[in-house]
Amino acid sequence: MPARILIVEDDPSTRELMALLLQEAGHEISDAADGAAGLQLALATRPDLLICDLRLPSLDGWSVARALKADADCAHIPLLAVSALIEDGDRERVRQAGFDGYLCKPIEPASFVAEVEAFLPAAPAEAAAPAPPTLLVVDDDAFMREVLVDALESEPWRILSAGSAEEALALLARHPIQVVLSDQSMPGMQGSELMARVSRDYPHTVRLILSGLSGPSELEAIERACAAGQADRHLVKPWAAGALREDLRAAFQLQRRRAATR
Repeated sequence: MPARILIVEDDPSTRELMALLLQEAGHEISDAADGAAGLQLALATRPDLLICDLRLPSLDGWSVARALKADADCAHIPLLAVSALIEDGDRERVRQAGFDGYLCKPIEPASFVAEVEAFLPAAPAEAAAPAPPTLLVVDDDAFMREVLVDALESEPWRILSAGSAEEALALLARHPIQVVLSDQSMPGMQGSELMARVSRDYPHTVRLILSGLSGPSELEAIERACAAGQADRHLVKPWAAGALREDLRAAFQLQRRRAATR
């Protein structure tokens, strides 16, 4: 269902790209080039979702988020931060400021619309409609995420991506996800630790670790996760697109069998 989305971004090329991608998906877009104008527009129009850069002229994204969450008429609006986040502490600051999620710059055109739509509230008529099966790709390397999404976009799956295990857990808490494909070596929580959390909280989700030439400690962690049933398979880089698609099709079949045993 089309949504009204407000983009607050001072970089014209990024703002135009976001607007183009979302308009092509059928959404109604408004935009602002600074925080003060974006806040005023949000308060006046109450969009269905707001995408906001964190570093803005006149009023930064943190202040925009706090002001909207303090307004009774706008506190329900999902807020999505967009920034080139580097430090783990920044991710926690984003959540504390009131944002529901974040996307890292540069945005990935192949997955951008699906990632934004994942934060839209479902319309009542759509809630009962069957949703496409969802794959979550987790990798701190933005280029690798984009390559994976590009290789899989012809499949009949909704594909979400996350740049960290923490971001992946936030998406899992909001949306039904059938298969998780995660890199092992990531800052903070590693792939095997993520799989342990997912197996505990979402036991019917199929969990795949994708890793390259890992050191002995990383390989041992992956092997322990597989032996404990926390990870279902260990896929090795470099991968071939055809073989990876077959592995993922098998993963979705396994997930359907697991769901049927509830």
